[in-house]
Amino acid sequence: MRSLFSFLFFFSSLYSFSQEKGAADSIAISKSKLVSFVTVLDIANATKDGIYLNGYVVNISYEKAKQLNGKKIRVTGKVSIIKGVKNQPGEEMQQGREGDTMYIGSPKIKIIKK
Repeated sequence: MRSLFSFLFFFSSLYSFSQEKGAADSIAISKSKLVSFVTVLDIANATKDGIYLNGYVVNISYEKAKQLNGKKIRVTGKVSIIKGVKNQPGEEMQQGREGDTMYIGSPKIKIIKK
């Protein structure tokens, strides 16, 4: 009797703590590539997540972006690829970007003198 109760408890806990299908699909799928590029920062590309630079979303505060606006900078950092959502017809709409996003979370920024 005790083993039956333990068995039922084990399987019920597996189902009760399982997550919705696809809930873990929006996490970073890789985080190992180190990139470095030179660009001119344009504050018009700023979003709430950071700023778009050379196809990457770079985590820079708006105040820092205002200071660097129009300047030539070198950005170096590790890239995380955040998997995008895929909305299918007939299913509930999910919030998020449709395509994969290359994100640099803690960039090192250096101003390049002309």
